Amino acid sequence: METSVAIILKRCDSIPTAKNYIGVDKGALTLARNGKRMLLAIGDFDSVEESDLAYIKEYSDTLIQLNPIKDDTDSEAAVMYAIENGYQKIHLYGGLGGRLDHAMINLRLVSRFPETVYLYDQNNFIYSLAEGVHSIDKRDYTYISFFTEDEATISLEGFKYPLDKQQLTNKDTYTTSNEILEDKGIITVHAGKVTVIQSKDA
Repeated sequence: METSVAIILKRCDSIPTAKNYIGVDKGALTLARNGKRMLLAIGDFDSVEESDLAYIKEYSDTLIQLNPIKDDTDSEAAVMYAIENGYQKIHLYGGLGGRLDHAMINLRLVSRFPETVYLYDQNNFIYSLAEGVHSIDKRDYTYISFFTEDEATISLEGFKYPLDKQQLTNKDTYTTSNEILEDKGIITVHAGKVTVIQSKDA
């Protein structure tokens, strides 16, 4: 059975509905203040008061306090914990809009784990796809863009700008601001891997 978890980062403005939560640093405090039980609270918690840390402990099954001097970000540690514990769909909230270096790490996590790590904010839904045929729901997003970190070959059906076995490189920008014509679009990734950004205007 597919298992999913919502990871709440420090910049999450609203709490999504989920069965399982992991709170990261101040995101754990946000969950606790909203009465949400966490599988895990993780982070260095250097921006959290001691009284708030005690409050977080009350709402978490497990608390892992990381050393502030480390190679991995708190969000990466949370994602790796989720993967190691068998979660197949990992939804990251609050990972954009703050420090650009942290946002880049979160985007790298999306690319590193295709069809596993999903990144959200109020206007964007970001994920990556490996080789294969994929159906994409339009949802309530207006635009859809495709990028690759290296090279990929893709076909697009049901889009405003269709493609047929088009090679895409990390220098290309023409795959920005496409649109799904109906409720769904089909992308075939013939080779490589692509990052998908579904977006709408603020």
